[in-house]
Amino acid sequence: MSERLLEAFREEAEHHVRAPDFAAIERAGRQRRHRGHAVVGAVTACVLGVSGIVAGTFGGSADPQPAEGPDQTSLTRPYPVMTNTTLDAGTYVLRPSEDTSLPSVRFTLPEGWNSWLGPNRFAGLDDLAAGEGTTNGELLDKDPEWALGMVALDVTWVAQPGCTMTDVTGDDTSTLVEALTTVPRLTVTSGPESTVRFGYPAVHLRLREDGPRGTCTQDTVLTTAEAAIRYLRRGTTVDAWVIDVEGRPLLLWAVWTAGTPSAEVQGLHAVVDSVEIVEGDQR
Repeated sequence: MSERLLEAFREEAEHHVRAPDFAAIERAGRQRRHRGHAVVGAVTACVLGVSGIVAGTFGGSADPQPAEGPDQTSLTRPYPVMTNTTLDAGTYVLRPSEDTSLPSVRFTLPEGWNSWLGPNRFAGLDDLAAGEGTTNGELLDKDPEWALGMVALDVTWVAQPGCTMTDVTGDDTSTLVEALTTVPRLTVTSGPESTVRFGYPAVHLRLREDGPRGTCTQDTVLTTAEAAIRYLRRGTTVDAWVIDVEGRPLLLWAVWTAGTPSAEVQGLHAVVDSVEIVEGDQR
């Protein structure tokens, strides 16, 4: 558990990802983008915001990058992507992809959330004493009892039976939904259900993580052009919304591990409820 959480939050965790030929996956993704395939994605979760999600990053700068430039005319601020630090309460704008033609995601956080690929919380975060020099990463070394988070993702590959991954780059909403229903070690417990969410048509499904089966050691659930999202542990719950933004699937991925206090789960749902899809230069 401790190793998985730490790998999910470390910038160099890509060296630990055990998935089929990610170099080939990345090359294929670049080739598709060069051919003009535009796909929109948003979610969590890593990671989930925590989400137990991010296994590693691919390409690009290793330095933390803000989601957007500073907005001096409102209280909205850019989300500090890939920065492991406690966030101030407020409203943030996050880009789920380096593709600036894709919509951003705006959401509001109370005090006490950690940042990474997406906003997250974990056991002990509220107990960090000011001035003691303990970092959020060091707290993760102590193996927190629970973790939750939300991520917005532009999905490119999804794990499938037979220790394989399927390329969903450029595919429609229904194709991504179908792929999510057949991910190994994730059991659909609710849905898929068509609805309207965040101002757009969407499909919602709830998933439960089961333990490993068979001999496959792959622990990646899905990937984007920049990161890999991995399994957390048995009993983890995932609320997934595949949002149809003018034919483009945008994935919102909210996750909490078994044993997460109900009040914390309610707090996660409140953050999800605050989500808005922000197109163009709106903030």
